[in-house]
Amino acid sequence: MSYYLRVESVNLSYFIDDTNDLSTIRGGGLLLLEAMEIVEEIIKKYSPKKAMLDTDNINQLESKLKKLKNSKSTKTSRKKIKAIEEQIRSNTDNEDSASTITKGASWGLFNLDMSFQEAYNIKNEVINFFNKDQSQYQHATIVVDLHINNGFEQYQNDRDSLQTLNHWQQMQAPSLAICKQGSTSCAIDKVRPATENRYLKDKNKDYVSDSVHQRREYGRNQKQAFYKKTIQEDKELTEKIANIKFTENLKELSQSRKPRFLDEKIAYIYIDGNKFGDIQRKSKSPDNQQKFDQNTRTGREKVLTNILNKILANTSQSDWRTEEGNIRLETLLWGGDEIIWVVPAWQGWWMINEFYKEASKHIIININDKNPLFHAAGLVFCHHNAPIHRINALARNLADQFAKEACRNKNYIAYQVLESFDHAGTQLKNYRGKRIKNLGQWQHLLVEAEKIDEITTAVTALKNDTEFAQRKIYQILHAYKSNEQKKAEQYIAKLPEKSEKHISELKNIFGNENAHWLHLIDLWNYID
Repeated sequence: MSYYLRVESVNLSYFIDDTNDLSTIRGGGLLLLEAMEIVEEIIKKYSPKKAMLDTDNINQLESKLKKLKNSKSTKTSRKKIKAIEEQIRSNTDNEDSASTITKGASWGLFNLDMSFQEAYNIKNEVINFFNKDQSQYQHATIVVDLHINNGFEQYQNDRDSLQTLNHWQQMQAPSLAICKQGSTSCAIDKVRPATENRYLKDKNKDYVSDSVHQRREYGRNQKQAFYKKTIQEDKELTEKIANIKFTENLKELSQSRKPRFLDEKIAYIYIDGNKFGDIQRKSKSPDNQQKFDQNTRTGREKVLTNILNKILANTSQSDWRTEEGNIRLETLLWGGDEIIWVVPAWQGWWMINEFYKEASKHIIININDKNPLFHAAGLVFCHHNAPIHRINALARNLADQFAKEACRNKNYIAYQVLESFDHAGTQLKNYRGKRIKNLGQWQHLLVEAEKIDEITTAVTALKNDTEFAQRKIYQILHAYKSNEQKKAEQYIAKLPEKSEKHISELKNIFGNENAHWLHLIDLWNYID
């Protein structure tokens, strides 16, 4: 018999997004990423070894398979061919009785080729591990379910039924896991009870909850290990990373010797794959879904490896390194089809451009596939002390409500420049609608990733033009926003003649109306 095991971390808002403390957020994300690898270890430890077929039996199966393929194709023969192919594959490629079909940042699907009792025992071992008192996962909500494998023909139904079982468990579980009572609230999340033996050694002995303590310590201790593990295929880079530290907080990350207006400002980058879930749901066999999962995971690792190599190769001390030599990079989420990076404001434009360039080469279904994979991104430029969980929500909304909404078959970026957090308000669509009024359509506020180099070239040329003053852009924008088109045209007519080419290029990129003036003023300080 064969069974599917599905493990999912749910109610993530109370394990990742419930504080403004960077180490706690990082720790929550890294713990969930590690959880599926722990499940793999448990499965490997408690799985029985398969009885392998000998060479004669394999030869007999191959001979039978050849005859079936040469005979007339019928529904019955095709079914037999699939069954024999799977029997041969499972006996030649894998000595274990279990395999990983897919694993993301918060969930995993596994195939268990064993008896019901053996599969049930593994399920219980997984549950017991995550629920035990000293586990770092006791404050997470993790659901685990089994479902019989009814064969390839029923794979999609089996997989969807198993996901439904997971969600049914989620509805029965509390949103917030609280294990102990305390006399005061946690100093960081302000919700859970603090415990007497958990306090912040670096913050005046403020007491915290067990949940925050576990995640915060893990986030502080495992930051370096995450990069080493993800880039382990590149031995030379791994050795370099071993001798390098990353910044500890966003203030250190954003302190600049650059122009003062970028000092202590960050770029918060949220990236989400378009239709990745649909592709997995359309997979008609475990092999197809497993191949897609492995390709995208390997691709993401190559993307990060190549970006880190470029960062370390940068010889400008102020670009990526602090005075102490620490690297200005924070990875808050990694896995599945989502990534969150925080970089200095002056590197946000470069970072997102590099991601899309590398992703187009490495995050693909397969080498020969003509249908590329796409990503939506939300990019927020703001001060380092803006509430991080609210900036995270804003970046996600930019990606979901604008970049994805415009088209899921393109690589769109929706960005927002915030002088103060309340600048955008809570009604994001209304706010962005007001910004683009009299200038174009809401889609014209988006950036197509493939056009970033062209935008950079045009904006840089205008910045370097001593005759082209930034105040002229404000005058033109104000005239258009006031519905004074003739006045705007008069201002434009007075611009230097050599700027006409670059302005025309930007106009063409951003919808051929007047949105390019808004982009020009917004991106002026962030494109170097």
